[in-house]
Amino acid sequence: MSEKLTLFEQLERDGYTEEAGYLKQYYRNAVILKCRLAEGEVPIGASKGGCPDLPPEIELPDIPLFAQINLYELAESGADVENLLPKTGMLYFFWNEEIDECDYDIIHWDGDMSTLRRCGNPDEREVVIGFEAHEEYDEYCIDKELYKLISDYGYDPDELAVRADKLLGYPTGGNKPDFNEEDLLLFQFNYNIGCVWSEYWIMRKEDLKKGEVYGWFYYDMD
Repeated sequence: MSEKLTLFEQLERDGYTEEAGYLKQYYRNAVILKCRLAEGEVPIGASKGGCPDLPPEIELPDIPLFAQINLYELAESGADVENLLPKTGMLYFFWNEEIDECDYDIIHWDGDMSTLRRCGNPDEREVVIGFEAHEEYDEYCIDKELYKLISDYGYDPDELAVRADKLLGYPTGGNKPDFNEEDLLLFQFNYNIGCVWSEYWIMRKEDLKKGEVYGWFYYDMD
Protein backbone atom coordinates (compact mmCIF):
# COMPACT_ATOMS: atom_id res chain seq x y z
CA MET A 1 0.00 0.00 0.00
CA SER A 2 1.49 3.36 -1.02
CA GLU A 3 1.96 6.17 1.46
CA LYS A 4 -0.45 9.08 1.37
CA LEU A 5 0.77 11.95 -0.77
CA THR A 6 1.22 15.38 0.77
CA LEU A 7 -0.80 18.26 -0.62
CA PHE A 8 2.13 19.64 -2.62
CA GLU A 9 2.84 16.15 -4.02
CA GLN A 10 -0.79 15.86 -5.17
CA LEU A 11 -0.57 19.27 -6.82
CA GLU A 12 2.67 18.34 -8.55
CA ARG A 13 1.14 15.07 -9.77
CA ASP A 14 -1.78 16.97 -11.29
CA GLY A 15 0.35 19.53 -13.11
CA TYR A 16 0.23 22.43 -10.63
CA THR A 17 4.02 22.55 -10.50
CA GLU A 18 4.35 26.24 -9.58
CA GLU A 19 1.84 25.98 -6.74
CA ALA A 20 3.42 22.72 -5.56
CA GLY A 21 6.90 24.25 -5.49
CA TYR A 22 5.62 27.23 -3.54
CA LEU A 23 3.84 25.14 -0.92
CA LYS A 24 6.78 22.78 -0.52
CA GLN A 25 8.85 25.70 0.79
CA TYR A 26 6.42 26.06 3.70
CA TYR A 27 5.87 22.38 4.51
CA ARG A 28 6.80 20.81 7.81
CA ASN A 29 5.50 17.73 9.53
CA ALA A 30 4.03 18.20 12.99
CA VAL A 31 3.59 15.50 15.62
CA ILE A 32 0.28 16.07 17.35
CA LEU A 33 0.23 14.90 20.97
CA LYS A 34 -2.91 12.86 21.58
CA CYS A 35 -3.53 13.15 25.32
CA ARG A 36 -6.01 11.10 27.32
CA LEU A 37 -6.60 10.17 30.94
CA ALA A 38 -4.94 6.89 31.79
CA GLU A 39 -7.02 3.88 32.69
CA GLY A 40 -5.06 2.26 35.47
CA GLU A 41 -1.38 2.64 36.27
CA VAL A 42 0.83 4.14 33.58
CA PRO A 43 3.94 2.03 32.82
CA ILE A 44 7.17 3.64 33.93
CA GLY A 45 8.92 5.25 30.98
CA ALA A 46 5.76 5.80 28.96
CA SER A 47 5.06 9.13 27.24
CA LYS A 48 2.92 11.05 29.71
CA GLY A 49 2.23 14.14 31.78
CA GLY A 50 2.09 14.28 35.58
CA CYS A 51 4.98 12.91 37.63
CA PRO A 52 8.24 12.32 35.76
CA ASP A 53 10.05 8.99 35.52
CA LEU A 54 13.68 9.85 36.15
CA PRO A 55 16.97 7.92 36.32
CA PRO A 56 18.99 8.02 39.59
CA GLU A 57 21.46 10.56 38.19
CA ILE A 58 18.75 13.20 37.61
CA GLU A 59 17.24 14.85 40.66
CA LEU A 60 13.56 15.74 40.64
CA PRO A 61 13.35 19.43 39.58
CA ASP A 62 11.46 21.92 41.74
CA ILE A 63 9.27 22.83 38.75
CA PRO A 64 6.37 20.81 37.34
CA LEU A 65 6.67 18.39 34.47
CA PHE A 66 4.58 19.29 31.45
CA ALA A 67 5.43 16.22 29.39
CA GLN A 68 7.89 13.39 29.12
CA ILE A 69 8.32 11.92 25.65
CA ASN A 70 9.64 8.41 25.20
CA LEU A 71 11.56 8.91 21.97
CA TYR A 72 11.52 5.20 21.13
CA GLU A 73 7.71 5.23 21.32
CA LEU A 74 7.67 8.30 19.08
CA ALA A 75 9.98 6.65 16.54
CA GLU A 76 7.89 3.46 16.54
CA SER A 77 4.70 5.46 15.91
CA GLY A 78 6.07 6.80 12.62
CA ALA A 79 4.66 10.25 13.42
CA ASP A 80 8.05 11.97 13.08
CA VAL A 81 7.84 11.70 9.29
CA GLU A 82 10.95 13.83 8.68
CA ASN A 83 13.00 11.85 11.24
CA LEU A 84 14.17 14.97 13.01
CA LEU A 85 14.19 13.84 16.65
CA PRO A 86 16.45 11.26 18.32
CA LYS A 87 15.16 7.68 18.24
CA THR A 88 16.00 6.65 21.81
CA GLY A 89 15.90 8.07 25.31
CA MET A 90 13.53 10.44 27.06
CA LEU A 91 12.74 14.09 26.47
CA TYR A 92 11.46 16.01 29.53
CA PHE A 93 9.79 19.44 29.51
CA PHE A 94 9.48 21.38 32.77
CA TRP A 95 7.96 24.81 33.44
CA ASN A 96 6.94 26.53 36.69
CA GLU A 97 3.78 28.04 35.12
CA GLU A 98 5.06 31.56 35.76
CA ILE A 99 5.79 34.39 33.33
CA ASP A 100 7.36 37.14 35.47
CA GLU A 101 9.58 34.68 37.32
CA CYS A 102 9.79 32.09 34.59
CA ASP A 103 11.76 28.91 35.28
CA TYR A 104 11.90 26.10 32.74
CA ASP A 105 14.11 23.24 31.67
CA ILE A 106 14.45 20.67 28.90
CA ILE A 107 16.32 17.44 29.58
CA HIS A 108 17.30 14.86 26.98
CA TRP A 109 18.44 11.66 28.65
CA ASP A 110 19.50 8.52 26.80
CA GLY A 111 20.35 5.63 29.08
CA ASP A 112 19.14 2.37 30.58
CA MET A 113 15.35 2.67 30.70
CA SER A 114 15.16 -0.01 33.41
CA THR A 115 16.73 2.46 35.87
CA LEU A 116 13.82 4.92 35.65
CA ARG A 117 11.71 5.44 38.76
CA ARG A 118 8.53 7.46 39.24
CA CYS A 119 9.16 10.65 41.21
CA GLY A 120 6.79 12.94 43.10
CA ASN A 121 3.19 12.19 44.07
CA PRO A 122 1.19 10.79 41.15
CA ASP A 123 -2.33 12.04 40.60
CA GLU A 124 -5.15 9.53 40.79
CA ARG A 125 -5.34 9.50 36.98
CA GLU A 126 -2.38 10.58 34.93
CA VAL A 127 -2.34 11.70 31.30
CA VAL A 128 -0.84 9.38 28.70
CA ILE A 129 0.41 10.68 25.35
CA GLY A 130 0.13 9.19 21.89
CA PHE A 131 1.41 10.59 18.58
CA GLU A 132 -0.19 11.46 15.26
CA ALA A 133 1.50 12.84 12.14
CA HIS A 134 0.04 16.04 10.71
CA GLU A 135 0.97 17.69 7.42
CA GLU A 136 1.49 21.36 8.26
CA TYR A 137 2.24 24.61 6.42
CA ASP A 138 2.99 28.14 7.55
CA GLU A 139 -0.45 29.67 8.17
CA TYR A 140 0.51 32.94 6.42
CA CYS A 141 1.59 31.38 3.11
CA ILE A 142 -1.92 30.87 1.66
CA ASP A 143 -3.23 33.60 -0.67
CA LYS A 144 -6.75 33.81 -2.15
CA GLU A 145 -5.94 31.81 -5.29
CA LEU A 146 -4.29 29.00 -3.36
CA TYR A 147 -7.14 29.03 -0.84
CA LYS A 148 -9.66 27.85 -3.46
CA LEU A 149 -7.28 25.32 -5.00
CA ILE A 150 -6.48 23.79 -1.63
CA SER A 151 -10.19 23.59 -0.79
CA ASP A 152 -10.81 21.72 -4.05
CA TYR A 153 -8.39 19.04 -2.84
CA GLY A 154 -10.44 18.47 0.32
CA TYR A 155 -8.17 20.41 2.68
CA ASP A 156 -9.38 23.15 5.02
CA PRO A 157 -6.89 26.00 4.35
CA ASP A 158 -7.58 27.40 7.83
CA GLU A 159 -6.36 24.15 9.39
CA LEU A 160 -3.12 23.71 7.47
CA ALA A 161 -1.40 25.06 10.59
CA VAL A 162 -2.92 23.47 13.68
CA ARG A 163 -3.18 24.97 17.16
CA ALA A 164 -2.51 21.95 19.34
CA ASP A 165 -0.10 20.37 21.78
CA LYS A 166 2.60 19.22 19.40
CA LEU A 167 6.21 18.56 18.56
CA LEU A 168 7.74 20.07 15.41
CA GLY A 169 5.70 21.80 12.72
CA TYR A 170 5.06 25.55 12.95
CA PRO A 171 4.25 27.61 16.05
CA THR A 172 0.65 28.85 15.96
CA GLY A 173 -1.11 31.57 17.93
CA GLY A 174 -1.96 35.25 17.91
CA ASN A 175 1.38 36.31 19.39
CA LYS A 176 3.59 33.44 18.33
CA PRO A 177 7.40 33.93 18.42
CA ASP A 178 9.53 34.91 15.47
CA PHE A 179 10.42 31.77 13.53
CA ASN A 180 12.60 31.19 10.48
CA GLU A 181 13.84 28.37 8.28
CA GLU A 182 16.74 27.55 10.60
CA ASP A 183 14.51 27.23 13.67
CA LEU A 184 12.77 24.11 14.92
CA LEU A 185 9.66 24.02 17.09
CA LEU A 186 10.62 21.43 19.66
CA PHE A 187 7.38 21.62 21.67
CA GLN A 188 4.19 23.69 21.74
CA PHE A 189 1.85 23.41 24.71
CA ASN A 190 -1.56 25.08 24.80
CA TYR A 191 -1.96 26.37 28.32
CA ASN A 192 -5.15 28.47 27.94
CA ILE A 193 -5.24 29.86 31.49
CA GLY A 194 -5.70 33.55 32.23
CA CYS A 195 -4.02 35.71 29.60
CA VAL A 196 -1.50 33.01 28.61
CA TRP A 197 -2.48 30.89 25.62
CA SER A 198 0.49 28.84 24.47
CA GLU A 199 4.08 28.07 25.39
CA TYR A 200 6.82 27.25 22.91
CA TRP A 201 10.26 25.68 23.15
CA ILE A 202 12.27 26.56 20.04
CA MET A 203 15.81 25.57 19.07
CA ARG A 204 18.12 25.65 16.06
CA LYS A 205 17.94 22.79 13.55
CA GLU A 206 21.71 22.70 13.24
CA ASP A 207 22.17 22.12 16.97
CA LEU A 208 19.73 19.21 16.92
CA LYS A 209 21.74 17.63 14.10
CA LYS A 210 24.79 17.84 16.39
CA GLY A 211 22.91 15.92 19.08
CA GLU A 212 22.21 18.94 21.27
CA VAL A 213 18.66 19.22 22.61
CA TYR A 214 17.59 22.40 24.37
CA GLY A 215 15.07 25.16 23.78
CA TRP A 216 14.37 28.83 24.22
CA PHE A 217 11.08 29.43 25.98
CA TYR A 218 8.42 31.78 24.57
CA TYR A 219 4.75 32.33 25.30
CA ASP A 220 1.64 33.66 23.57
CA MET A 221 -0.12 36.14 25.87
CA ASP A 222 -3.04 38.57 25.37
